[in-house]
Order: sequence, then C-alpha cells, then structure tokens
Amino acid sequence: MLDSNSSLTAATTTAAGAVVMGYFYSKKKSNSRRPPVVPYSIPWLGSAVTLGKDPDSFFRDAREKYGDIFTVQAAGMRSTYVTSASAISAIYRNSKSFVFTPTRLDFSVKLFDMPRSIVYDNSYMLETLFPMHHRILAPSNVTPMVEAIVKHTVDILKESSSQITGNQWSTTLEGFAHKAVFKAISASIFGPRFPAEKAYDPFLVFDDYVPFFAAGAPALFVQKGVRARNQLIRMFEEYLGTPGWEDGAAEIITALVDGARNDCQPPYTDRDLATAINSDFWAANGNMSWGFFWCMNLMLHEPQGLAPLYEEVDAARDAWLKAHPNADLSGDSLTDIGEFLSNASLPLITSTVSESLRVSSSSFSIRTVVEDGVTINGYPQFEFSKGDVLICQTRSVHLDQEIYGPDAAMFKPDRFLDSGSVTDGGSHKPFLAFGGGVSQCEGRHFAAKGCKFVLALFLSNFDIKLDPAHEAPSSGSALFDMTRIGTGILHPTNPTHVLVSKRK
Repeated sequence: MLDSNSSLTAATTTAAGAVVMGYFYSKKKSNSRRPPVVPYSIPWLGSAVTLGKDPDSFFRDAREKYGDIFTVQAAGMRSTYVTSASAISAIYRNSKSFVFTPTRLDFSVKLFDMPRSIVYDNSYMLETLFPMHHRILAPSNVTPMVEAIVKHTVDILKESSSQITGNQWSTTLEGFAHKAVFKAISASIFGPRFPAEKAYDPFLVFDDYVPFFAAGAPALFVQKGVRARNQLIRMFEEYLGTPGWEDGAAEIITALVDGARNDCQPPYTDRDLATAINSDFWAANGNMSWGFFWCMNLMLHEPQGLAPLYEEVDAARDAWLKAHPNADLSGDSLTDIGEFLSNASLPLITSTVSESLRVSSSSFSIRTVVEDGVTINGYPQFEFSKGDVLICQTRSVHLDQEIYGPDAAMFKPDRFLDSGSVTDGGSHKPFLAFGGGVSQCEGRHFAAKGCKFVLALFLSNFDIKLDPAHEAPSSGSALFDMTRIGTGILHPTNPTHVLVSKRK
C-alpha cells in the first residue's frame, strides 16, 4: 500500500467521518424539532477529537445517550447522522423526500473530476447512463463478468505460482492477494489488454485520497491525489484509442463508451469518457478488491487460520470429482472450473464473505431533503427542512448488539450460516455492506459472487499463513484504518506478512 500525504492524514484524522460528508450540511434556524446536538466544549472543533480517536465507540455512545438520530459538530462542520436500522429503512423507503441524486452528481465532480457540462448541463448521465448501470449489473446479466473474473483469476494465479521457486514465498497479503484480485477485476471489466499492472500504484494513491476529495479538501492538500487521478484518466484516454480495446471488455464499459460517443448530444470527449470510466474503475476496485482482501485477512487472524475454509473447499472438490470423474479442476478447463464453482456447496465460504463485508464496511448513505416539513416514519419528533442532508451511518447497524448480538463487533466467519442471518421473527437481519435504497451498490451481485469464487480459487491453489518472522498486525477492529469511515470498505492499518506455498 502506498502512503498518502502524512501531514494531510494527520490533519484530517480528528475530523474523520464528520468532515467526509459534513460539507453538505446547511445550518437552519434553531427549533425544538431538530435532532439533538452531541455536546462539546470547544467551539468549531466540537467532537472532532473523540470522533477521530474511535468512531465506532463515538457513534455507539452518542446513540445510547441521544437516540438514533443526532447532530455532530466537528471541525467547523455540522452533520446529522441516522444510526438505527429502522430509521435508515424509513429513509430508504421515502425516496421522494430523501433524495440521493444530488450527492451522486456532486461526487461525480469532486471525486472523479467529471466536467460539470456532462454532469449538470446534459441529461444523458441521469436519464441514460445511470439506468444503464442498473440494467446491465442486474443479477440475471452479470454471468459474463463472473465468468471473466474466474478466467483472469486462474491466469493470474498461474503467474503467482511461478514466483514460488522454493518451498514458500514470503510476501504481503496486499502484494499477493489484493494486487492479484485488482488485476483480475480490471481485466474482467475493461478487457485483458488494459494495463492493470501499470494502473495499480496510481490507483492506490488515488484511493487513499478519495475521503479527502469527498470532503472538498483544499487543492494544496490533495496534489498527490490529483496527480494520481490525472494519471488514471490519461491511461483510460490512451486505452480507448487502442485498436481492439473492446475485445473482452464487459458490456457495462462498451455500452457506456458507445452511448456517450454516439447517442449523447453533444458527444462526450475522450477525456469526458475517461473520467466516467474511472468512476466505474474505482467503484469496482476500491471496494471489491479490499472486500476480498478482508475475507483472507480476517480468517488468517482466527485461531485456526484458513483451515476451516480449506476443509470445506477440499471436501467440495472431492465430492464434485467423484460425481464428475472426467472433470478437470487443475485450471486447464475453465468450463469445468466454472461449473464446479457455480454448483458447489460452499456455505462457510459464503458466510465468510458476508461476515467480512459486515465488519469491514463503513458506508455513508447520504440523502438530501427536497421539501420542508419532512419527518422520518417512526420519528415524528424530528422535522427537517428543504436542503437538509442526512447521513445514514450504516456501520452502526452492523455493530448493533440488539441485531447481531453481544459479539456484534467481532468477526465470526460462521455468523451467516443457517439461522444466523435471520431475526427471532424470521426476517433477514439488515445487511448494509452495499448500502441500501436507490443508492445500493449496483455491482453488488458481481462483487458478492466474484469474491466467493475467487476465494475458492485461491484456497484451491495455495497454502497461506501468517509469517511468524513478522509481528502480526493487531486483530479485530484495530486492523481497520478508521480515518476512512463512510467511504466503503475500510483499508488495513499495516501490511500483513504471509507465507505462501503451492498446495499439493
């Protein structure tokens, strides 16, 4: 992982999540029907220090003292947070009063440097591109992308295997697993000719700066992130000019390019297209690759390590080969591997993926109030005005002990087995790793199935364990870089050193 600007990190850590989205908040005249403000003693600074020190504890304590909905003053910003499953669900259901579109458009400009001319002055993005994403990434349409990521993962794992010249390879989980999955995701979406290896380092830098772009940080403090973003945009411009680039690219990209060039009036320029494609690039790799990383990392820190997952995948392979004696699962037959992965019973791996996403995700679902006098169903005591912005703090739901039990903050790989994912009343427990409502991640079906299949492929090919020659990073929540709260899947605080050997 490349380090971001250290002075910027130090300056923004104390503001954490409040600064990430707080710039949306518009001050209103005081009235008794607004949510309570978490008390603070120092003007302007507010709760920034306690929030930045331990966001999970801050939100838990604030909710216990002030209820499900409260306002936080931090580093000159005021932000209203919604922290309960019921209140968040009520906001999601009322999409006419609590609107996501202003945030999506604003982030298109602030995060990805899309020109305002294509974001605000042209209806093509709202009326065509956004609905197109929803259609193409529907569950019934993602099979080609899933097949592609299996193919490219198999190819990349063969390359990784060639690097193990002795008994084992001492490396980092970031360099071994995260980078490999980054390359597989990139190839499955943008085609095998896309220079994923070249894009990896600038992507890591840009990804580090995403929270600061979202916060509207001054240009002086994000110069390194801007350079990395511009480097990615130039790469996409060059790639779109490469003959045959579309061979093997996913429909989500080919349709975007074709429509923006031929259907939109005026047509997108090459740079316009590159900025739009970069947003899809980050959406996939900024979350799916780190989500996969946590599936392995969190299991490695369990007492038995990856052993329970090896046991499951080995039993599934043995059962499949017994029922299909002519099947080739060595990696030479993608058809056989695809059929095995699609049909094998891998409940613990499936549960591990869901549990890893539950504990490692931190998403802010942001909604703008578009009319005066709006209330949240079930919370009539609070009234909101046009222009107010509410932040649905989904991580609080995942750590809610009333939903997930007294061990809600712990990683339990078998939590989603059998009845673990349902309430006493039989309904599914809220799972918001992909957000919810109209802002729910459109690529969630590809991501969830892709993580499961890729994890099974890694387990089938390599023995992986923590390297005892290096001090293991702390376990539990200490693994997570909490300065990124609100921006999706969290990053690790320190590299994880592993020993990798070929499976026999």
